[in-house]
Amino acid sequence: MQQKESYIHTLKEGDETALCFFMDHFGHSLRYFAFSYLRNKTDSEEIVSDVFVKLWNNRQKVENYESLKAFLFIATKNACIDIQRTAQFKIRKEELDILQHMSIPEEDILKKIFRTELTELLLTEINLLPRQQAEICRLSFLEGLNTEEICETLNTTASTIYHARSKALRALKERFKSKKFEYLIILMLSAWHAFNG
Repeated sequence: MQQKESYIHTLKEGDETALCFFMDHFGHSLRYFAFSYLRNKTDSEEIVSDVFVKLWNNRQKVENYESLKAFLFIATKNACIDIQRTAQFKIRKEELDILQHMSIPEEDILKKIFRTELTELLLTEINLLPRQQAEICRLSFLEGLNTEEICETLNTTASTIYHARSKALRALKERFKSKKFEYLIILMLSAWHAFNG
């Protein structure tokens, strides 16, 4: 945490290295968070890029690490809502207030942030799987593709997908049990149920 607060200080002073640190630290989580709203990878990536530009332009208002984190997720959520309503990006007072006052986000976004961070832990474990299993997991869990779409993407058969997915699921269960991550098992099972079409 001390290192993060140090980067907050250098960010406010205009150090682009600090911005790069937070882009690396939050980038993947924010892209997944945006994707959970939009189900569109390109739009999600563009939104997150815009949010970091907005952070840079308002860096003097950042008070601490927690306010910066809240700002990034709130700004991403608002941008997702905006893109669903209009092509123009709207600046919301809520985002600037978050930077200075760390107001508590509504329950919905807290749930999404929590789910995003759990997903980050899950994806770390997925990346340790054999290449084919990991790729199928990512396409199902992160990209939201169904079995037919995965078959087309990987040029393989449904039986191959089911077999690899079943082996991956068993491996992940065992890994989570050994680490006492029971809550991640629940998350994982819910995700597989949603994307098992």
